[in-house]
Amino acid sequence: MIRKCFLLAAGILLIRMMADAQDVKGKVVDASQAPVESVTVVMQTIDSAFVDAVITDMDGNFMLKQHPDKYRLIFQHLLYQTQIKEYSGEDAGIIMMQEQDYALNEVVIKGERPQVKVENGALVYDVSVLAEKSTVSNAYESILHLPGVMEQNESISLAGTGNVTVILNGKPSSMTNDQLVNLLKNMPVSNVAKAEVMYNAPAKYRVRGAVINLVLKNTKSEEPFVRGEVGTEYMQARYANGSGHANLSFVGKKLSADILYSADYQKRIIDNDIISHHKIGDIIYDIEQYNKGERRGLTHNMRAALDYLLSENDHLNMAYTSAITPNRKAVEKSSGNFSESSNSKMGDEQMHNVNVDYTSSLGLNVGLDYTYYNYPSTQDYINKTESSEQLFLADASQTINRWNVYAGQTHTLPSDWELNYGIDFTFAKDKSSQIYRPQDGSDMSGLNTCTDLKEETYNFYGGVEKSFNDKLSLSLSVAGEYYKLMNYKKWAVYPAMQLSYALSDSHIFQLGFSSDKTYPEYWTIQESVSYMNGYAMLLGNPALRPSTDYTAELTYVLKNKYMFNVYYSYIKDLFNQLAYQSPDKLALIYQTINYDYEENYGATATIPFSVGSFWNSQITLDGSILKDVCDSFHAIRFNRTKFRGIAMMNNTFKLFSEPDIRLELNSMYVSSFIQGIYDISPIWKIDAGLKWTFAGKKAELKLKANDLFDSFNPDTKINYKGQHLIMNQRRDSRNISVSFVYKFGGYKAKEHKSVDTSRFGF
Repeated sequence: MIRKCFLLAAGILLIRMMADAQDVKGKVVDASQAPVESVTVVMQTIDSAFVDAVITDMDGNFMLKQHPDKYRLIFQHLLYQTQIKEYSGEDAGIIMMQEQDYALNEVVIKGERPQVKVENGALVYDVSVLAEKSTVSNAYESILHLPGVMEQNESISLAGTGNVTVILNGKPSSMTNDQLVNLLKNMPVSNVAKAEVMYNAPAKYRVRGAVINLVLKNTKSEEPFVRGEVGTEYMQARYANGSGHANLSFVGKKLSADILYSADYQKRIIDNDIISHHKIGDIIYDIEQYNKGERRGLTHNMRAALDYLLSENDHLNMAYTSAITPNRKAVEKSSGNFSESSNSKMGDEQMHNVNVDYTSSLGLNVGLDYTYYNYPSTQDYINKTESSEQLFLADASQTINRWNVYAGQTHTLPSDWELNYGIDFTFAKDKSSQIYRPQDGSDMSGLNTCTDLKEETYNFYGGVEKSFNDKLSLSLSVAGEYYKLMNYKKWAVYPAMQLSYALSDSHIFQLGFSSDKTYPEYWTIQESVSYMNGYAMLLGNPALRPSTDYTAELTYVLKNKYMFNVYYSYIKDLFNQLAYQSPDKLALIYQTINYDYEENYGATATIPFSVGSFWNSQITLDGSILKDVCDSFHAIRFNRTKFRGIAMMNNTFKLFSEPDIRLELNSMYVSSFIQGIYDISPIWKIDAGLKWTFAGKKAELKLKANDLFDSFNPDTKINYKGQHLIMNQRRDSRNISVSFVYKFGGYKAKEHKSVDTSRFGF
């Protein structure tokens, strides 16, 4: 009997303990049943004593560790009406919140999250807001929806700056642009917290000029959970293309990790018509060559990242990224009145990148970044003319090892001044070769090349930052660089300045200046000759120099939405690839050369607007005057000036709330412009997309059509000082795709320290 009573008492006690240990869970949604993120959930006793507080996650879920017998929950959000409910169980269920309305003289103004905020001199965009108002599904697409960002041939530019560097979590990578684009295209947009746009990045970021910093979500949770995403895409252009990806993330109290894998099969056309009026002496030869072909390859992209919280604000990050394309192949056939040729190239391409980064609570940041790249290939070339025949095999190889080590320190000084300084050293070794194997008995040994380039870059930087009050902030920095490439050595200094002034919350001004240096790709500085067809060839340029640019800009942000920008840039020794008709032989030579300088000044306006919750739109207008000057282009001097105008309009229509179906309709127009001696025709395009989000925002099905009218292919003409040439290039800009993405995972808890409870309770 005593034993039974003891067991009964123990059972009752255990049940009570289990009941006490149960958590209070629930979910917050809006009127359309969509999850509401960042809602503050406050728990009180019935007599209003504070118990606990949390914030809802991206899926609207929340969990409170405390469980009184009876309690009150208060749900607060700036854009929604406060809800107060009383409960007694552990399941709070689904709480629906109504949007906040402010009635002013019969005019209803609904709360709206700001399009852009200014933080520490950067224009900050909430990527989740961009995703909600568009059909974007990956990190790369989210960048393209930032105001002023343009894309052409998968190259990103920012209006008023030209080239822009994309970095992750405030840290640059030694990956090439193509490799970084592949990574971003396979990174779910849900992994990105915000995008920071800096027209003049401080030296502490270890990059110069314009920067887009993607800040990835790196949450920690008291309750460990796993989440992930799987997706697939089919794209039809001239040929069928397809891809698939899977992403898995673990989030714990101190440790978070993610693994990403994707396979991307691409088969793209080569279509380039050349109509040349080639002058040698007093004779003009009319040459027409029509080049058709294809490029194809299956690329495996992999990324594994680990973040460990050693202690409060002490982080250790490690990441491995790779892109492997076995059996990459390109085949091109050229026919015309000059020659008939066949040119195929096959090789195995691979890239591996490892990054280790440590950030301490004392303001220290140190890291190591290593990249390995290898691309051996074989070219099979046949060319026939009326009087000759040329056959050869060419074995080419490029191997790059690049190390980057860096260390930076930040100090907070009296009067809220911030001092930062550091070093950034890069060491690269490029070993390239090209060996010709004639199949027609000729001697081509004079074209064989084997180079072993060593590049060293030593950067030292320092800077100060200061917020004088809520209205005025200043950032000043300077970087000194010693650059060495074989026998080329040069010291340079790069200053940067950013001044922000808020006249009021609705009127913000930014004035900035920056300087930067851009280095040519390794293959362009090789002393090599590559045959493209019987008429065109590609020459390396060992004399190619880095370019140096200086940029100044003034930005005005109106009502945290409308942006207006005026800018000026001067690029000394700008390098570009240009075509040139040889005066000695019938050959079209493509070579990357240095201009004396390029000058550009203009203005940009970005105007977003919405019509209710049905239509969200953004208009971007840019006008600039471009000047290219070169005194030594194959004994031809050019000094040319041209106005260029760009207009973009992005529209998203919310067709239905339940089911959640959105239509995206975007357009872009670029007026005619120049590049050296090139005259490039106007181009325009219209893109359309339809996205259906379902299964509680965990699944999405998207249909997308790019360049509906196949009008985004420019025609290039040269008619300058005896050079007369027409080049019509066609790419797979018109395509249609369908994709499916499904997100899965457990509950994502928020850390209690993210909530300020100092004003709650008695």
